[in-house]
Parts: sequence; structure tokens; C-alpha cells
Amino acid sequence: MGLLSIEITSEEDDAPLITKKQNAETRTFVMEKWMLGPEKTKGDNSDYWRDLSVYWRISPDQAKRNLCANCEYFNDSPDMLAKMDVVPQDKFDADGGGRGWCSKWEFICHNLRTCKAWEEGEQEMEEGSDYSNGENDGNDESEDA
Repeated sequence: MGLLSIEITSEEDDAPLITKKQNAETRTFVMEKWMLGPEKTKGDNSDYWRDLSVYWRISPDQAKRNLCANCEYFNDSPDMLAKMDVVPQDKFDADGGGRGWCSKWEFICHNLRTCKAWEEGEQEMEEGSDYSNGENDGNDESEDA
């Protein structure tokens, strides 16, 4: 007797992540209500960073470090990038750095942008890393004792 294999999938698995129209509408909403930007990532953008720093109550230099790339909601895993391929790139993709999925707003964002909803993401440590907060943990054999 042969083995019978059944794969159960939901309609949700086959559905596109988002349509081009939905993505554009959500992006416009986040730009207008949540300061998604800067629109052009190349350049000074000092007004944008100053306004965002006032909202976050931090310096403009610190605000510039709070990017989608290191946000809790940003997903640029290979699987997610493949799912986003159904939405063609447009002018907003041109200088955004790289695409990623924003799970907060459910749209395609970019690693060089940010918005008021930014939250610090948990950064993965590389395997075998012996450093904590930039300091050696003392187990470095190359140091003279």
C-alpha cells in the first residue's frame, strides 16, 4: 500500500501580499499622517530630520540612525522579498535603499526611510560574537596577560 500525502494550504497562502494600488494608498497615508520619509533619501533633508527629531525628542543626528532597516516592523528576509515581487517597483523604490515589508502599516517600505512609528528592533548577534556593547568579554586569546 502506498503512502498518501496531503498538503493543506489556505487561500491566504496563495493570495498576493498586497496590490500595487493598496501599497500606494497605504504609503500615501503613512507619508501624510506618520512622516514617512524622506521622499528622496539622497541629500541633506535637514528639515525632515529636524521635524522628526522634535517628535521623538532626540537630536537630528540620532533621528538619522532610526531607519526602517533597524525598525521592529521591517522585514527584508528572502521569503518576504520574494512575496513583494508581485508589486512592481516605482519611483519611490528608486533611492530607498532596499525594499522591506512594514508589518506595522502592511506596505512595502525601504531600509533608508523611517516614520514616526519607528520602534527599535531586536538586532541579531552574529554567531560566535564575543563582544558586548563594543567591549571585549576578556576571552580574547590574542591579548597579552
